[in-house]
Amino acid sequence: MIARRLFGALAIEALLLLFGTLILARAGTLTGTAVLLACVAVPLLNTCGIVAGYAVVRRFAAALYPSSRPARARPWRCTIVEYLALFAAFVVIQPFERFWMGKEAVGTLAPERTPVLLVHGYLCNRGVWWWLRRRLRAHRYTVATTNLEPPLASLDRLAEHLENRIAALLRETGAPKIVLVTHSMGALVSRAYLHRYGAAKVRGLVTLAAPMHGTQIARLGPGANAREMRPDSAWLRHLNSQPLPPIPIASIWSRDDEIMLPSETSRLAGAREIILEGLGHMAMVFSPRVLAFLESELARDSNQETDLCRKI
Repeated sequence: MIARRLFGALAIEALLLLFGTLILARAGTLTGTAVLLACVAVPLLNTCGIVAGYAVVRRFAAALYPSSRPARARPWRCTIVEYLALFAAFVVIQPFERFWMGKEAVGTLAPERTPVLLVHGYLCNRGVWWWLRRRLRAHRYTVATTNLEPPLASLDRLAEHLENRIAALLRETGAPKIVLVTHSMGALVSRAYLHRYGAAKVRGLVTLAAPMHGTQIARLGPGANAREMRPDSAWLRHLNSQPLPPIPIASIWSRDDEIMLPSETSRLAGAREIILEGLGHMAMVFSPRVLAFLESELARDSNQETDLCRKI
């Protein structure tokens, strides 16, 4: 669903730009030049849109938290990498997620293997995991993904979708449990799943850039899930009043994440945390540092208790 919407936006932009440049071109060789200019203008237009949108987010962050590190002294390299990650995710990969991600089937596993299920965040699809899934599979981990739909549904409804995906993955692989690795909103969906359905099917949970206590940026987003991710929402108060499930939980977050406002929202009492610097929100799913942490945990035997507290 997200892929269709992103692809539709790109297609409309391309048609409008092509139509405009063709009007300017009279005939003959100018037509080819016009088409070329349109093809170049589409990614440039999207780049400008990402830059402008992210600039609004940064202004919003600076206004709400004028003394915070992201508003004052965020490294330029971090900002540039975040722009590139946003462009890759929303312009190059996610609109064409079927091409980049292929089929989801992973097949039956040996008894000692534990599959990993990657759960994406708000207004994203499984394509956001393209780089990380590719790297994990290259090291012979069994990795699956899911598309949380409808994209603007409540977090409880998305948890029902996750329950169906977990059940299907366990049937396919024959494994007794999975490991959940989440990004952003995916952490809240996973926690809602664990609260509602229990932890019998889950061996561990690793969250990346999770709004455990909400984020102010959610005030700018549409949908029931965005409203539930606002700080001090009734939904979050209820979730955080519940005891954590009896599984290892690790929260990886960055002090330079401008989408999580404040960045400390990713802290969760009872979970072990890994605090990074120099990484933005979307850049975390393309980060070798995050990959190294995940590999160190997934390499452990599935029958041993997982230690999710190692810092990188």
